[in-house]
Amino acid sequence: MGAACVEEKPQADSAELAGLPPENGPHVQGPLSAAWISDDLLRNTQEVWSELAGREISADEAVEILINVKNLAEMLLDMKEEVTT
Repeated sequence: MGAACVEEKPQADSAELAGLPPENGPHVQGPLSAAWISDDLLRNTQEVWSELAGREISADEAVEILINVKNLAEMLLDMKEEVTT
């Protein structure tokens, strides 16, 4: 008997799983809360963080960085409001 030939299906990316078109750009493919991320901001974030990391930062990583920085800033502002009230 010969070895069975099994055809593997390529794994779907997160945009495809979410039902989003694949060519809308990384800031559109992410969560709706990332709609504020422009193409220029994304490119700039990739440039800055790639230099700091010593390697190429992907668009998905740049979106994650931007969202994390935004969440940190919002938390700090909330904490400041609690201290001053």
